[in-house]
Amino acid sequence: MMKESSHPHIWILEDDKGCQFVYEQILKNNFETTYFENIKKFKESYKSKVEDEKDVKPDMIIADLMLNDGNFLNFLSNDFHGKLGHDVPFIVVSSDDDIESLRLCFKEGANDYITKPFKKNELLVKIETILKTRNRFGRTVRTQVEIDGVEIEGLTTKQQKLLSLFLNNTERAATRDVIMEKVWGSTAVLPKTIDVHLYNLRRKLQPYGYMIKSIGGGSWRLLSVRKDK
Repeated sequence: MMKESSHPHIWILEDDKGCQFVYEQILKNNFETTYFENIKKFKESYKSKVEDEKDVKPDMIIADLMLNDGNFLNFLSNDFHGKLGHDVPFIVVSSDDDIESLRLCFKEGANDYITKPFKKNELLVKIETILKTRNRFGRTVRTQVEIDGVEIEGLTTKQQKLLSLFLNNTERAATRDVIMEKVWGSTAVLPKTIDVHLYNLRRKLQPYGYMIKSIGGGSWRLLSVRKDK
């Protein structure tokens, strides 16, 4: 059995001992941590501890992209949703800031993407923010947002905030600076991160007849393309 603790339990996939030490220094006071040096050990541990005990799951996963036995992106695409499901939030941490990597990670359900090297407070704030969105059953809270009487389902917390930002503007428009201030606050993010979140929100809105269009100057507008309007 896993040791019971009042602190959230975080599983960390990281094969660099130096990075493991950094995580330990940052998280030791407020979190329980378990480290895995490769995907194989992570999957074995999940099978022995989680599948056998049913109710035991990590509160969060933090994973580097490149492990010594493969790319975490492949694990996301092939195994993650079938094993852990959508109720375990995870943060990807990597020195790779390629937009396609960010896009795929968010597409596969990542709650956030942090580029190395990161600041201690940046990691802590993001962990705390994500965990606060979880309800007492350990699932991420995902509420509905309504546009013109149409309920939009399946949005992440960030996507809800983004969409609400457009809806609260009389012209349904928003600039990059306003998005950074209202959605991310004091947390530093890469411009690509905003682009990826907008891209994923755009994909989810399309079936409902809405789109987010760039209007130049680092601004976007929410538009309706519904045929019934």
